[in-house]
Amino acid sequence: MKKINYIFGLIGIVLISFQCQPDPLDITLPEYEPSLVVASQVLPGKIMFIGLTRSFTVLSSAGSKGSGDSSTFSNVLVDSAFVSIEHSGEVDTLINISPGLFASLKPLDNPGVNYTLKVTDYMLNKSITASAEMLESVKFDTVYPVINNNLNDTVVTIHAEMTDDPMDNNFYMINVYSRNILNDGLDLNSFFTNGENKIQSTILYNDTELKNLDYKIDINLEKVGTKDSIAVALSNISESYYEFLKKREKSGNIFTELTNEPINYPSNINGGLGFFNTHFPDVEYFDLNEY
Repeated sequence: MKKINYIFGLIGIVLISFQCQPDPLDITLPEYEPSLVVASQVLPGKIMFIGLTRSFTVLSSAGSKGSGDSSTFSNVLVDSAFVSIEHSGEVDTLINISPGLFASLKPLDNPGVNYTLKVTDYMLNKSITASAEMLESVKFDTVYPVINNNLNDTVVTIHAEMTDDPMDNNFYMINVYSRNILNDGLDLNSFFTNGENKIQSTILYNDTELKNLDYKIDINLEKVGTKDSIAVALSNISESYYEFLKKREKSGNIFTELTNEPINYPSNINGGLGFFNTHFPDVEYFDLNEY
């Protein structure tokens, strides 16, 4: 009898809990105002690429209905905008080569010069600006691919060595690009995918990390085949851009950002989000068929 009374007591507590819950409230959320988001990169060939998207929330159509394929984000890619870069008294107007991606018509690679980005999005009727100085180029002392043929797999590794200037507090980015025959679709972690050249790896280093490695670096390339052509680019970047990339690296991709701790990215975009970075990379090319 005591057991039955205990069970009925628990049921009563549950029923009371449900009865005490307040009625649902009608909440009207303000309309979300998207912002322009900037990404920039100098690809092999020293051509400046500017990536432009419009921000969205998980409550917007792009966020709530998205499944991760290329069509999901077509409505956030900017394809109608005026994009220019001013430097040394000149103005270069970038061309739209694909939705969300604009490119300069000539190399932008003058170290020590300040570059100013100006963008007007015709759909949002919004404008943004940003400025960055292009730092001096830092070159590899040596860099070459290593192909390790194991019993069950073939691993491609990049070995690189470089010299750091002990008088400066420097920050570096190494990008590995490939003409990838293993491309399996849209890579959300690499904005600059055009069907041929694809960023396979981005590694960030500061002075202390390089010193601990004796300025010798080995990078494993998981999605590069032995018939691919690759380019390895070393860039001397600003501390602010380094911090931006480190926080972006910590957050993972667009989907893991929803479950990780909130991160406020540093930005140099006036009126928008993201980061405008200029750098003058040292680029080395390799045909892996020759190794």
